Amino acid sequence: MKPFVVTSLQAVKMPRWLLLALCVLYVVPGLLGRDPWRFADAAGFGISWTMAQGAHGLADWLIPNVVGLPVTDVGPVPFWLGALAMKSLPFLPADTAMRLTALCWLVLLLSCVWYASWLLAGRPEIQPADPFGASASRTDFGRSIADCALLIMLATFGLLERSHETTAHSAQIAWVGVFLFGCARALERPKLGGAVAGLAIGLTVLTRGIPTALVLALTAGLAAALTKPYRLVAWPMLTAMALTALITALPWLLVLGHAEWVGLQEPAAALNHRAAWLTRNGGQLGWPSAAAWSNRLRNLPWFFWPAWPIAAWAVWQWRSQRLTAAVALPALCTAGLLMLAIFSTGPSEAALLPVIAPMAMLAALGVPALRRGIGSLIDWFAVMSFSLIGLALWGYWIAFMTGWPPRMALSAQQAARGFMPLLDPLEALLGLAATIAWIVLVYWRVSRQPRALWRTVVLSSGGLVLTWFLLMTLWLPAANFRNTYRDVAQQAGAAIPGDYRCVRTLGLDAAHRASFAFFGGMRLDDTRPDCDWLLLAERIDSPLSLDSIPGAWHEAWSGQRPADRRERFRLLKRLPK
Repeated sequence: MKPFVVTSLQAVKMPRWLLLALCVLYVVPGLLGRDPWRFADAAGFGISWTMAQGAHGLADWLIPNVVGLPVTDVGPVPFWLGALAMKSLPFLPADTAMRLTALCWLVLLLSCVWYASWLLAGRPEIQPADPFGASASRTDFGRSIADCALLIMLATFGLLERSHETTAHSAQIAWVGVFLFGCARALERPKLGGAVAGLAIGLTVLTRGIPTALVLALTAGLAAALTKPYRLVAWPMLTAMALTALITALPWLLVLGHAEWVGLQEPAAALNHRAAWLTRNGGQLGWPSAAAWSNRLRNLPWFFWPAWPIAAWAVWQWRSQRLTAAVALPALCTAGLLMLAIFSTGPSEAALLPVIAPMAMLAALGVPALRRGIGSLIDWFAVMSFSLIGLALWGYWIAFMTGWPPRMALSAQQAARGFMPLLDPLEALLGLAATIAWIVLVYWRVSRQPRALWRTVVLSSGGLVLTWFLLMTLWLPAANFRNTYRDVAQQAGAAIPGDYRCVRTLGLDAAHRASFAFFGGMRLDDTRPDCDWLLLAERIDSPLSLDSIPGAWHEAWSGQRPADRRERFRLLKRLPK
């Protein structure tokens, strides 16, 4: 028995301009008008920038590194694309070109999830009941479910910040979307769909490694074994998938093992990198500590809100038809990727990212069967929480600019210590326009009480878009000041005269190296013993020892970011013998 009835009025088309506007306001802010931010964002940029510079030729393209520091926990594909963007768009700053690739990954993810949901929801076995001949058509129903899947993904808290970073994680979620689209397409065109899904699996190997790729492959295999629609196309789909995945993933691994094939000057380095990469892949899974379990259990509810309660409702509502393709594919993918994330030894939030796309698709199937009370609760939470957040962002911004009220102004100044706020009328007008749009959306939803399926999640997605837009307009200058190494790197670079050999480093991580090489113009090189400068990154309460660095050194400069008083950088000059 079908769990719900959907009329043509409920499956009414969401205005395309509204859907596209939400997507644009979600995707563009945060990708443009800022520097590479500390930690993962700057490190990811550094890998692509090192490739584009090509100081070591082909080795930089084959062995991901940040100015000589090998990075073994990611593959090269996202950074190849970033480096190609830098080469192809020389008129743009390198970091802006890199973020354009992140924009493309996010657009690809949203497009693939919409089309995958549309293809699956349009299948005959998933259509709602039609007792009176007034049910929505397959096309309208599929389009409504696809709109809901897209809106749920836009509303999911955990996707927002990470998807705007230039990292392998932001690329990986795009490949998950491509995989889901390929599997959905395979029901009608098995070879083509299998090849697309196989391409996503191969790109996953070259992005986040083997475990995630194995989960995607296992998802396709289980779908073929458990559901009749996939059993009918299993052989051509899985064959095309396996061949495409191998053709995509194997060349890089083979070249690393036989670097002499491409004339690499140091084949041992490539072989060592492959061994380290395989070791890191093998170490991605483990039994988390009690603290890690506690942290992940605390993160899960908010990270996947509001997708997880609607997805759980969908699983319950569709339990008798769990073996239909539209239910089984996103459910299997969600379960597999969630288990992988729970037992991952890496950062918990990054490991959870790939789960969002299939969970949103699964949640979309639960929207038509949501009880009115549950939908009203989700709406109430969205209106209250995002209105309060928007009000707080405006209140603290006004206090930051005017100094009144004093306590709010002090709190804002402490969050961006050392930043001098300047009023930008354009940013203020954009923020005001977004706020007015949110008020209009809430008024329309409350006063009109539309019956469309997507009404339940439009406020959640609109509220999160408003919050992000305000953060990336009103607060972007302060956030950029807080998270960039530009100023301190330029100060250090200005302290070095032009006639130096190289700068050796101690204590710098990948984000530091990328920032000081890019913004400070430094020639960092830890392989040469004759470097005449030494750059240190240390904590104030635990200064680094120079016992491992031969020679006598004199401190020529020291500095720190105003927003982080615990971190300090020192630049030392080698004294003549």
